[in-house]
Amino acid sequence: MLTPSSPHHHQEGGGSTSPASSCSCKGVRVCVMCEGTPRTSTLPPIPHITDARRYCVLCNTSLTCPHDATPGSPVELSGVQVIRGFISPQEEEELIRVIKGGEWAPSQSGRVKQDFGPRANYKRKKLKLGSFTGLPVSTAFLRERLVNTIPVLASFQPVEQCNLLYKPERGSHIDFHFDDSWLWGERLVIINLASDSEMLFRDTHSTTPGCCVSVPLERRSLLVMTGEARWRWQHAIQRQDVVAERISITFRELSELFLNGERTEEGREILDIAKVCV
Repeated sequence: MLTPSSPHHHQEGGGSTSPASSCSCKGVRVCVMCEGTPRTSTLPPIPHITDARRYCVLCNTSLTCPHDATPGSPVELSGVQVIRGFISPQEEEELIRVIKGGEWAPSQSGRVKQDFGPRANYKRKKLKLGSFTGLPVSTAFLRERLVNTIPVLASFQPVEQCNLLYKPERGSHIDFHFDDSWLWGERLVIINLASDSEMLFRDTHSTTPGCCVSVPLERRSLLVMTGEARWRWQHAIQRQDVVAERISITFRELSELFLNGERTEEGREILDIAKVCV
């Protein structure tokens, strides 16, 4: 069973709270506010990748296509799907209004966040229910649209929503990483709001160091990651690709361990809560 704990997610519409002004970076994480401090002064500089293969959002491919203008040999990035204009300008405006009217919690690398979902200790592989009572009603139409209009998401059951706010003046970014695979499942879904950006993918199996593909993230676009894009390619947002305030909405589903494995009972409880709109 899941264990109650203190709240960790932030309800929308509960009164605006300004994004955190303090730094929450730890370890190798860094932002504008902590650069030059004793902790960060010995860290290596943040990589600046400029020679990545360009992904074509018109053809949904990183291979050669009629719009290809990237020099060098094609690199295949499979498991990425970009849907341009997934939401309308009016829907984007309302989502931004509601999200920015909620409370924010500090995150690392110059970002702040709003979390809706079970609280996880990934190292100890433990979950706590916290104050998770459901997913936001303001994004119910998005979750329905994902399932009804994107074939690869026909069986998608999101149980977590994470809103992240990126600001260029804070040096907001996210380093190369894989999303957790103990709790979160095969498909990862991101909706990009407020400004255009780029997501870099790095092939962890490549014999060519720094083999990367840059995927354009237009505002109001949808990005779906599955298969190799989820498990083989790490992803990142570079600081220089955050040129204006950006908000991302990420939806995650449960892993097989919680759907059909040893922790199915916990998974069922999480799924039942996630069906509730709050």
